[in-house]
Amino acid sequence: MKRVSLLRRVMTMVIALCVFSTFAFADGETTEVFLTGSSNSAAGDFVVQTTSDMFHFQGREYEVYRVYYDDPEMNMKIAVNAEGKCTSFVAFNGEFMFFYNCNKHGFGVRKVMFSNPWVKDAFDAQQFHDQTVLMKERKVEKKLAVGLIASYVPQLKG
Repeated sequence: MKRVSLLRRVMTMVIALCVFSTFAFADGETTEVFLTGSSNSAAGDFVVQTTSDMFHFQGREYEVYRVYYDDPEMNMKIAVNAEGKCTSFVAFNGEFMFFYNCNKHGFGVRKVMFSNPWVKDAFDAQQFHDQTVLMKERKVEKKLAVGLIASYVPQLKG
């Protein structure tokens, strides 16, 4: 009986420590997998997770998704604004911001901003040109667009 009692106490303490450490280290944000795929580049496969973060740009509020690649150097975030006729997207990390939206030609990358002039040298201008139309449709569903962006952004890096 003493063995069972001692085992129960130890198990209770282990469970309590696990639960406490989970709460102690949690940042209050729960994320779930939004989608997975392959970049068909050196960055490898990716996982897109939801976040509770918000991105603000030009008076608009965007919901944010985190993209994790096999190559962590390519990890980024994708901000999504569902207002208007065509949803707009911003793929960004500390080095770049790529703006995606629709126009009369379809959905693709429209604008690029780099953190400094040397960063742009690591990106391929021809790939940027090739990605100005990823889909001919003017309206793209959010999940498909996030998947396209996560797949194609690593190919921009030359």
